[in-house]
Amino acid sequence: MHQMKALPVRRLSSILASVSAALRDHFGLTKLFIGGGSAPALLDHLYSGTALRMRDLDLILVAERAVDQELARRIGEAADTPELRFMPRYIYPRRRTRSEREPVVAGWGVIWDAQGTEVDLSMFHDERALELNGLMNIDRILIPLPPEKTLNQIAAELLLSGTPELAILNGLVSDACGGYASWGHRSPAIVAWNAIHAAPIECSMRIVRACASKLHLGHLHPELADPLRAAILWGHERGDRFLRVRGIVKLFHDDRAGAELEMMNALGAFKHWLTEIGEVIEQLGHNGLAALFAQADRENRRDADHHAAFQLAGEQGGDETSATRLEALLLLMTPDRRERVLDEIAIAEPMFAQLVRSQLPRVEKRHSTTPVTPPKRRAKRVTAPRIIVPTAAVAASPVA
Repeated sequence: MHQMKALPVRRLSSILASVSAALRDHFGLTKLFIGGGSAPALLDHLYSGTALRMRDLDLILVAERAVDQELARRIGEAADTPELRFMPRYIYPRRRTRSEREPVVAGWGVIWDAQGTEVDLSMFHDERALELNGLMNIDRILIPLPPEKTLNQIAAELLLSGTPELAILNGLVSDACGGYASWGHRSPAIVAWNAIHAAPIECSMRIVRACASKLHLGHLHPELADPLRAAILWGHERGDRFLRVRGIVKLFHDDRAGAELEMMNALGAFKHWLTEIGEVIEQLGHNGLAALFAQADRENRRDADHHAAFQLAGEQGGDETSATRLEALLLLMTPDRRERVLDEIAIAEPMFAQLVRSQLPRVEKRHSTTPVTPPKRRAKRVTAPRIIVPTAAVAASPVA
């Protein structure tokens, strides 16, 4: 999981039908939406023709009743099938904030594995709790999923509306904060400042990943970076370490993981947390992580034993790609510093951390015997200098 995948609408429609049926038939819950990064991705696919690519399918439920851990577990089990495997380790509260220091449990979340696609359902108590969700305006786009309609039917209605603006006007898309326009212009705006100050590192990580992997930004513009840097400086100890660790493990799998980690370092995220990673980033310099990860990915493709170890690992949050890149980073540290990083990772991903720890000696041995191959550079084409003949000389020359 955690990898960007191209998914046809009919595949998403099948997944949604299973989740929607379990919510409706077992619990009478029908107020379901596509949200998070999945909503703009679907709209882009329908209106711009871009490939429907997403790392996970983000679903939002307004329960209109109190949601607790027991209800979340029962919902996860109700939709559990061979095609939609419930992952009970990842039941956790959706903590949101109404003020800088008063986080509340706005709901609970469950995750299923739909044959490699992570289906993440956030269940909020009511509309008031839902208003606390989403850091940026692009995170608050919602596509309603009426229980009597399939996603195929909803997609057809969206297409018939002609434009995203008309779809919003007709109530097919909820976008009170103008998120889709910001998405199109690649200029998101923060709307949940209380959440930023309550958990600055976790929130910054989510913003960086969205901007780098989804909006393809090379850097955060000052309107985003400056307040995030200040929030981390004054509140780095705040937040949920479990979610923070889980976030960075997922980040390691991103296509632009190196750039994202550099952005996080520039914001000051590693000054007080995982300082070992920050120091390696500083040593490698700009784009150093991207080169390191690319080399690690190349080396690992030929390592059958490494593939086998992760294939047999069972349920885990981090996958082999995340491990390959983390291992490359750890190899640049002393053994004691490696252990400190792995101890932190184990807070949320104990199986993943142990597997990386067990693989490190053989990866180090493989690395020591593998020559480093720098990326090929295109040969510079040499052209003969152009000779410019004065006009007068041309006029004076005899005609053949």
